[in-house]
Amino acid sequence: MKNQSAVFYRDINSAPSLIVRGAGVYLEDATGRRYLDGNASAGVVGIGHGRTEITQAIAEAGEKITFVYGGTFTHPWQEDLAKAILGIAPHNMEAVYFVSGGSEANESALKLARQYFVECGKSQKYKVIARWQSFHGVTLATLSLSGRTSWRSLYSPYLLQVKHIFPPYEYRCPLCVGKGGCSLACADDLERAILLEGPETVAAFFAEPIGGTSATGIVPHPDYYARVREICDRCDVLFVADEVLCGYGRCGRPFAIQHWNVEPDIMTLGKGIGSGYAPLGAMVVSEKVLEPFRKGSGRFVHGFTYSGMPMSCFVGLKVFEIMEREGLFERAAVVGRTLFEKLQSLAQRHRVIGEIRGKGLLVGIEFVTNQETREPFMKESGFAARVAAAMRQRGVIVGIGIPLANFGKDGDHIQISPPFIISERDIDTIVNTLDESLAEVTASIRKEDQI
Repeated sequence: MKNQSAVFYRDINSAPSLIVRGAGVYLEDATGRRYLDGNASAGVVGIGHGRTEITQAIAEAGEKITFVYGGTFTHPWQEDLAKAILGIAPHNMEAVYFVSGGSEANESALKLARQYFVECGKSQKYKVIARWQSFHGVTLATLSLSGRTSWRSLYSPYLLQVKHIFPPYEYRCPLCVGKGGCSLACADDLERAILLEGPETVAAFFAEPIGGTSATGIVPHPDYYARVREICDRCDVLFVADEVLCGYGRCGRPFAIQHWNVEPDIMTLGKGIGSGYAPLGAMVVSEKVLEPFRKGSGRFVHGFTYSGMPMSCFVGLKVFEIMEREGLFERAAVVGRTLFEKLQSLAQRHRVIGEIRGKGLLVGIEFVTNQETREPFMKESGFAARVAAAMRQRGVIVGIGIPLANFGKDGDHIQISPPFIISERDIDTIVNTLDESLAEVTASIRKEDQI
């Protein structure tokens, strides 16, 4: 044991590389090897690694305030960051509740939705609806929301009863087979679920505006969220937009839901809001949701010790300032088009590419054995994991999508989500490395008679 790490790693049989330095879109390990961070370290790092202006500013700020408990005090950085976020949020948003990450933000939204209806005198409304192929966090409550079967199964005895509906996954949608495209039956599935559960009992609908790692880059039909908004309004259900991965500039707008010109009742943030420089998340709340509290108890029965942590909010404010100064809330839309164009050319040469999807710098690539039939690789082949491993050997990191994307029956993909500051030269490196890796893995699979 003395020669082993004392850290409890996620994979206790495989110690991860020791990273000692980060700069821009690159990471460097203890052996001096550099990696292009094509995954932005799980979609977190927007402004790039190693921004010394942040670390130097933290040293100065630490002389002023290190910690105050949010249940007793506030502080300038929390106040200023909240105003900054509201300045780019949908117009109906009124206030921001800070937490330490995306799971806490969604946990907060789940509890807020419940208390909202209690404040409204509708205590029978408590049920929640979410989608399959989604991810909302790792706490028991947010895992209950998540439609990620491979992570749910182990903890299923503890999970809350959450109704899940079809995602807007046109590439594999069983509702629209033979209809020549999306019929919005997936949106109508929300209404069906609400009616079957009883509208008088349903409190909220949770959705990632653009799909995350459970099926990366799923972009709904242009009319999908307008239909969702109409259904939620008619059935008196809150619409919660989970922007933890797809928001804060990742998809080319400050928030991904803005691509549909629809206003949610609650938004949840994480990852990019702190860009990896501090643990930070947030719940952004609309005027509609706040109003019953103002007229009622006036108090949200909830709170984390580190809600509104001064150092985290200070970092969040610095990240916001950099994002605005350098145009990073919109830059992903421009460089994302370049990335998509280059990736599309690969699909002509690599028949294992079934679909390239997403917006901005949130890109999912799904792999298939046959482009025409869309038949997925068997889970046992580990195709996506092998592609990611081959890219890593060549010095590029991408995300391995969660297996079983094909509604629990095989299917896999990778996620490409680099920092917003990525250059066209580095985009070429990612695409060329993927090209080489696909050729290597496909040849290997063929030898195994998989395709």
